[in-house]
Amino acid sequence: MSETWEVLLRQVGPDHHEAFAATDGEDPDWARWYAEWLLERLRGEPGSIPDEAGLAALLEEAADAHAAAGGLGDWPTFYAAYISERI
Repeated sequence: MSETWEVLLRQVGPDHHEAFAATDGEDPDWARWYAEWLLERLRGEPGSIPDEAGLAALLEEAADAHAAAGGLGDWPTFYAAYISERI
């Protein structure tokens, strides 16, 4: 499922930036927006998928972990691995 997460994470970033173009992609509630977007596309996928609040929390944790790791590697790959390891 990690590959599915990575593919979707590569899509959600540009979609979010476009949705918030007036603010140059700035959105303090970005994780909830991402979670909602992701869950819409994951309906019907096999496996355990958290609810919106749970996924938003995982996304925020992944962002913090990625930053703590010095931002090494691209974020979609990092976030996908982080989320896949925890669900």
